[in-house]
Amino acid sequence: MSTQPLLGLLILAAAWTAFYTASKLLNLERHGVEVHPLYALYRSRRLNGFMERVALRTPRLWRILGNMGVVTSPGLAIYISYLLLMNLQRFFYVPEKASPVVPIIPGVTVRFQSLPWFLIAAGIVILVHELSHGIQCILEGIPIKSSALVFAVITIGGAVEPDEEALESTGGISQMRVYAAGSFSNLVIGLAALALLIIYARTMPPPLLYLLNWTYFLSLNVAMVNMLPIKPLDGWRMLKIITDAKGLPIIEKVATGGFLLLVALNLGLSLLRFGLIPL
Repeated sequence: MSTQPLLGLLILAAAWTAFYTASKLLNLERHGVEVHPLYALYRSRRLNGFMERVALRTPRLWRILGNMGVVTSPGLAIYISYLLLMNLQRFFYVPEKASPVVPIIPGVTVRFQSLPWFLIAAGIVILVHELSHGIQCILEGIPIKSSALVFAVITIGGAVEPDEEALESTGGISQMRVYAAGSFSNLVIGLAALALLIIYARTMPPPLLYLLNWTYFLSLNVAMVNMLPIKPLDGWRMLKIITDAKGLPIIEKVATGGFLLLVALNLGLSLLRFGLIPL
């Protein structure tokens, strides 16, 4: 059995431990940097100002994109559900045709030579996702309590924290626009990266090719998986809005349990058959 996954985990853990220890010794919190065991974040009001400028420059465009996100979100959930169900069927009936479903772990399922491109692409995907949530909040008049750049054990990105009470007090369609915005922005970015790969892949320099491949892969996967009705994903939040309005919370609970089982079976059977496959 290869020791590369274990070595990757050890190196990742050692690097993060060193950063965590140094941050405490240097007292980075006084500079607005909050360091926790698995992630660090830098809070800045400049990010709020940036989102406000972007949102108010072309509000009609962002409103249209928000509505498109609401419309496309069921399609994303249905498509990823279909893929998982078909893959599960293959595991039971034609296992040689099943596809591996593995967690993305830098240094373990992401090779070290791919790590720089993965981290940059993941940062782009997460940052665009969170900024899209924030822009829709601004358009809907929902205050943003805080926004920050995030540096986690496995990637970088951003985080936007809306005022939950204000968000829940808005209309259902407004909440849906906020929740759907992240996945829809990832869908757009992923399709754009795919189009560039199809048209220009043969003439691209290798670094750009690697970056676009990861951006395409991560963007489309995040867009689809985030729309699954599993708590606390945005797909679950959107389903909850509908089931609460109809007085049928049991549907939300059944859906959450069913989809958790579907994902768990795919992951478990993949690990048993394929192990931790490097991407």
